[in-house]
Amino acid sequence: MTIQSLVDLPVVYEPIDADTDAATIFGTSKSNVHALPAYNLAGAVDAYLARLNETLFSASSPAGINAAQFRSLFVSTGAWKDHLALQWDFCTFSADRFADELLPLLGDAQLGNFEVYVHKDTSHVPIHVVALHPGSVEWVQVFVQFTTRVGAGKGVLRLAPVQDADAAAAGQLKALAIYTALDSIHGHEESMDRLRPEGVNHGQHVDRESWKDRRQRETARPEPAVVIVGAGQGGLNVAARLKTMGVSSLIIDKNETVGDNWRNRYKFLVLHDPVWYDHLPYIPFPATWPIFTPKDKLGDWFEAYAKAMELNVWMKTTVDSATYDHVSGVWAVTVQRQNPTDGSVTRTTFNPRHVVMATGHSGEPNMPQFKGLEKFKGKVVHSSQHTTGRDFKGKNAIVVGCCNSAHDIAQDFYEQGASVTMVQRSSTCVISSEKAMPYLNKGLFDSDGPPTDSADLILHSMPLFLANAVQIQQTRYLRQLDSDILDGLTKVGFKLDYGYGSTGLFGKYFRRGGGYYIDVGCSKLIIDGKIKVKQGVEIKEFHESSVEFTDGSIIENLHTAVLATGYSNMKDTAKRIFGTEISDKLNPIWGLGEKDGDLQTIWRNSGHDGFWYMGGNLALARYFSKRLVLQIVAEENGLKERGGTRLVTPSQKV
Repeated sequence: MTIQSLVDLPVVYEPIDADTDAATIFGTSKSNVHALPAYNLAGAVDAYLARLNETLFSASSPAGINAAQFRSLFVSTGAWKDHLALQWDFCTFSADRFADELLPLLGDAQLGNFEVYVHKDTSHVPIHVVALHPGSVEWVQVFVQFTTRVGAGKGVLRLAPVQDADAAAAGQLKALAIYTALDSIHGHEESMDRLRPEGVNHGQHVDRESWKDRRQRETARPEPAVVIVGAGQGGLNVAARLKTMGVSSLIIDKNETVGDNWRNRYKFLVLHDPVWYDHLPYIPFPATWPIFTPKDKLGDWFEAYAKAMELNVWMKTTVDSATYDHVSGVWAVTVQRQNPTDGSVTRTTFNPRHVVMATGHSGEPNMPQFKGLEKFKGKVVHSSQHTTGRDFKGKNAIVVGCCNSAHDIAQDFYEQGASVTMVQRSSTCVISSEKAMPYLNKGLFDSDGPPTDSADLILHSMPLFLANAVQIQQTRYLRQLDSDILDGLTKVGFKLDYGYGSTGLFGKYFRRGGGYYIDVGCSKLIIDGKIKVKQGVEIKEFHESSVEFTDGSIIENLHTAVLATGYSNMKDTAKRIFGTEISDKLNPIWGLGEKDGDLQTIWRNSGHDGFWYMGGNLALARYFSKRLVLQIVAEENGLKERGGTRLVTPSQKV
């Protein structure tokens, strides 16, 4: 089974109603999960790690790693997924690619010294059994730490008991999947915990500078190695990571205050993800924080975070021009900054070695050009411009689109007294916040879950074949859990889907970045007829005070239309900010890659030297900001060539 076949799945309109076959997971290896209760798990895991370390140690010998010996560590479907420990990129290797592609990288990266990782937080359980289908598909999940030629890493092993001839010894395990991720670079570890800064210089110092004076100087006259465009979760995460790893940065943002990217959105917006999923690095939300965060409260937290983390931020600042010298590897970025007091504008040119575009994984608002729109006398806005439905009490409104923003805005119109119709042109994957989200987050991002960094490792450690299997099982269960909502929506003509190949919400998010709704109340309004739905039709034409659909129906006395029609690719935003000369060199972004099953381009080489994309929700920004910054630190210290993936030493840099 190729990764391409796992990526290119059709959208389905009923969930797969069968357990994933054990052969799909274990291949020709014979699972022996019934023996797991009798296992000495700690002993079996230690024995496996000893075999793994012994095999990897041979990389330093003239003969290198023995391919057959290495292959015997895995079930027949086994895979190795990696984020930066093997090379400066993300990669996944199925068993048929081990010999030619994986083993040379293992030898070059010098991975070794694998051992069980025990977190300082006692809620972290380093070894436990996970059952996808109890009694049929189970594995032993193990947190590990290891060393590489350039640093240290953490990872997750998923080990299965098998009855293969070469695993006949009682209690022997084989790897279903191994995940490795670089966690730190030697000499550039994060300045936290035992490595935190002193905060004071004791002794006698002529012309001593106070903390406040230093911060004012750093902010007023920065000399950044990295310029970050955007002060949302992406920009703040990257800047915080850079700071703790000793790389200077400056965030610029067009808004007035840090956090305005959330404050300026529609009035009643509340995050659909729970607090445990949304922590920022280094400063988690307080224990008193609400489970679901109002957008203005989040904006205030971002503002406080930037101050607490001592991040250099210039607000009311935009990019005026940007050019890159491919010989020196240095940018010339000229910015325009508006003085908040008198409105005057000053221009400043910086010469960073890196630019991070952190304006969100969505690009420019998609604004369909409907026939007759210029004649319509009502208000037409994109969902990103909508603030409140309060001005339309007793009036007619339509919302074009049927995903998260569309539902939230339609509910806002209804609650403010408007008569609202949603225009659903295709299908939507719907799950409930009340029942489905707690199930999806259970044991990971909830009040009883492990430390956030451990939960992140679990979430991002599955190779695609295993992630698909887990998501298919989740989708089937959620169909039962949310049956009252889903059946009700179907009865009123709302078209549902269950994602690509029945992989549900996550499958849709990672493949297309949208197409779903996490229900926080709007579904019941649709079921009860309080919000009307036009399904499977398109807008034919706008008139002065009405809209006509392709089925011949008309909504009269229409006062407003909100186009919740999504966004273009981030590349379009890059073109607007940086120009075509730069954007033309950038690779396609988002969607799962057909070679590695990871998201394309974002957080990794963009196609243009010194240019990085940063985006995603709060959880993705938290985890992948570290991956992105590790690549920048590697380039800054001669461990990575610009635009390359090969591990190098400073003496090898060209």
